[in-house]
Amino acid sequence: MNEMDSSAGGFADEFRALVEERGITLTSLQRRLTDRGNPVSMATLSYWRSGDRQPEGVLSLSAIEDIEDIFGLHRGHLTGLIRPVPRIGRKPEPELKQTFALNIDQEIEETAQALGTVAQSGIRDLSVSLVGYVDAHGDLDRVVTRALVQSMEGTIAEVPLYDLAPFDAAETKSVTEVIGGRVDRSLRHPLGRVVCDVIAFDDPIPVGGTGLIEFTERFPVAYPDRRALWHGVDRPNRQILLWVRFHPDAVPDWCEEYTVVDEQETVRMRTIASGAIHVARFGFGPGIVGIRWGFDADS
Repeated sequence: MNEMDSSAGGFADEFRALVEERGITLTSLQRRLTDRGNPVSMATLSYWRSGDRQPEGVLSLSAIEDIEDIFGLHRGHLTGLIRPVPRIGRKPEPELKQTFALNIDQEIEETAQALGTVAQSGIRDLSVSLVGYVDAHGDLDRVVTRALVQSMEGTIAEVPLYDLAPFDAAETKSVTEVIGGRVDRSLRHPLGRVVCDVIAFDDPIPVGGTGLIEFTERFPVAYPDRRALWHGVDRPNRQILLWVRFHPDAVPDWCEEYTVVDEQETVRMRTIASGAIHVARFGFGPGIVGIRWGFDADS
């Protein structure tokens, strides 16, 4: 085990042991930190507990000091276990605020060239809605997307759908049940991050005209990171609607909405009502808007 693993493990092991020993949930801890003026996302607390990431930066270290006070520990009990480490290699997935840090422009261009598809600059996204269905295990099972697009340059006969696949995903999501078109061809870039499905419209869209398509994305059983629904845009979109519907046996203990703009993440805790939650954005972009959730029993 290298030095980075040792330092991260020391803090994570102690933090995890304290949470279990004191019988406090991450949800309760997050609320108490917020009350102290140190809001920390549930995802971040989960990362700290699992050891996937350790606290860095002034705000995170301030939150750790508050945690020491909440647990009745002497100052430095936890902060003394944190060691500064260099960031090397691949960053953990999913870390949505890092998505824009990935230099994928070239991979998208190479994928588009290989598929011989149209440039995205000729298509305007007017509105998009994503409905995510969560299974009894608390994982995203499928997403139904409905998108209204407009042709800006010439007649548009097809539209490319780009997705960022986790590095460790042996299988990618499958696009099925297309209404208003069909999946004509698909390709995953050799580096594995960029996946593109090209949907051919039933009726080509003339300049200024609009086209409406609906399709379902299904997740393989072994697909990682299935507790988040998000949508990214590279320019303003008139309307983005995300709606997550949870299985009655898997309503999560915590849920948060987030946006990522210029690599800066903003998080807001949300309460789930009637087994579902939605987020709407108007005129949003470029950036990412999403919903993620989890359970206090997660390791």
